[in-house]
Amino acid sequence: MSEKNDTNKSLKGNLCNLIFDIDEKIRFVGIVNKESEVIEGGFKKGIEPLLDVNEEQDMYLQSLSNMTFFQSISRKFGPVDYIITKQKKITIMTFPFKGDILCLSASSYTDIDKNRDETIKIIIGVQ
Repeated sequence: MSEKNDTNKSLKGNLCNLIFDIDEKIRFVGIVNKESEVIEGGFKKGIEPLLDVNEEQDMYLQSLSNMTFFQSISRKFGPVDYIITKQKKITIMTFPFKGDILCLSASSYTDIDKNRDETIKIIIGVQ
């Protein structure tokens, strides 16, 4: 692996760790590529996924699809800053990140505004 790839991977890993530090209710932070593969990050230690592997893959694929759709109409609405889905047990936030997406999931009892705003600050700081 080249030094540039190592540095990029290290930056992405550090990004995920910084976002985990925002709130103890954050369950997952990951960078998902165009093939809907988690290329960095994952679940917080000790957290069990609520979905099985196939359902999780489908969720990332849907998150990518949502982001792609809204980006396709961005010349009319402006660029996508984030997408939030809140359900009874979980809140999922998706952010565009360097051609990929950053996915974050947290307990629905989390402070959505704080997590969103702090995550955006961190993303801006590494881009």
